[in-house]
Amino acid sequence: MLKINTLWLLFFLMIGNSLFAGEYDLDAFLELVKQNSKDLKLAKQELKMADAVKKEAWASALPKVGAQGDYRRNLLENYLFVDFPGQGKQKFKISYDNEFSFNAALTQPLFSFKIGNALTAASQYQSMTDFIFTASEQAIVTFAKKGFYQSLLLNKVVEIAEASELSAKENYDNIKNKYDNGLVSEFELLQAEVAWKNKIPETMETKRNYDLLLANLKNFAGISEEQDLILIGNLETFPVKPDRVSTESVLGIHPEFQAMVWQSRLRETGVKAANADYFPTLDGSFVYVFSSQTDTWQLENRNNNFILGLSLTIPIYTGGYIGAQAQKAKVELEKARINIEKNKDDISNELTNIFLRLDEAEKRITSAKGTLNSAQKAFKIAEVSADNGLITQLELKDARIFNDQANLNYYKAVYDYLDAYFDWEKATGRVE
Repeated sequence: MLKINTLWLLFFLMIGNSLFAGEYDLDAFLELVKQNSKDLKLAKQELKMADAVKKEAWASALPKVGAQGDYRRNLLENYLFVDFPGQGKQKFKISYDNEFSFNAALTQPLFSFKIGNALTAASQYQSMTDFIFTASEQAIVTFAKKGFYQSLLLNKVVEIAEASELSAKENYDNIKNKYDNGLVSEFELLQAEVAWKNKIPETMETKRNYDLLLANLKNFAGISEEQDLILIGNLETFPVKPDRVSTESVLGIHPEFQAMVWQSRLRETGVKAANADYFPTLDGSFVYVFSSQTDTWQLENRNNNFILGLSLTIPIYTGGYIGAQAQKAKVELEKARINIEKNKDDISNELTNIFLRLDEAEKRITSAKGTLNSAQKAFKIAEVSADNGLITQLELKDARIFNDQANLNYYKAVYDYLDAYFDWEKATGRVE
């Protein structure tokens, strides 16, 4: 019975481990990031904020209806005193114990430059927010792509470090065996021991870096700490190097630049809105008024009235407040225009830097590929030589490590190329 229970326990543990293990290729990982990224969720909230701002602007142009009811209890009576010639002063009661009142009002802006500017600003703000969201999404996707391929590279680094440490350990064991048999000196033994133990912290460091990266990627993609993260991919292939593009050709599709353009338009509307405070506004109103005064709890002595009104507001002197607001709006507009020009220069410099990195990485890939071919040939020769007893197993392992190191150098060059390529996608607004 104990054996059966143990088997069932092991079975459920295996099922549990499979459920908590997550294998993701690049597309699946990016989809997970889009679903769970907190930064992207914040950007989506800004989209909702833009929608609210647009509704708020329309609310300023639509009629408003309000109602108010009041009740007052007079604890003392009020009198009107009248002095009649020849009769002396007389008083008349003019208050009641209970006073009821109710009014309903409809107000409608009839003329105001502010409303038109507010509607325009709301539409511009929404366009700006849309581009900001696109820029945020592309930045997040770019970061996720880099993290994905960096994990593949670090995994290779860990493999090479472990193989190198194992080779150093086996070399130490071999030297120690020879030392015990009096074939080598103590100095050679100490050299082998130091070489082996120096590899241990290097391996530990590479594992730590890899584990830290996976932990960050889990957090970035919204994966729980308990779940394993296994990324499926390779560094064998890479996209073709893109052609050089001019700065002007990418400005129209660069989301961050377009967001600045719409911000500048929004600032222009802000200047108009500030100047609109110099002009009068006209509002119309329609009001219904009801009142009742009584000493009982019944609605007696009623009054009903309908009031139609116009309200014209003309700013004459505000102590310079309107002028100060207009000046601030103009400063903000000028800052937005300067930022646009500055961003053009930044994009131009970024594109130049990216293409330099792409060229350099491409040359490194070509060089590393040649080195890798030579290392692979040397390793095959070492395998044949080891089978024929011409070299030792230790020498074969060294040849394997050289081959692995050449592979790693090739993968590093590919990763650097991909890193630059992803930056190129982001800089040109072409992130897939």
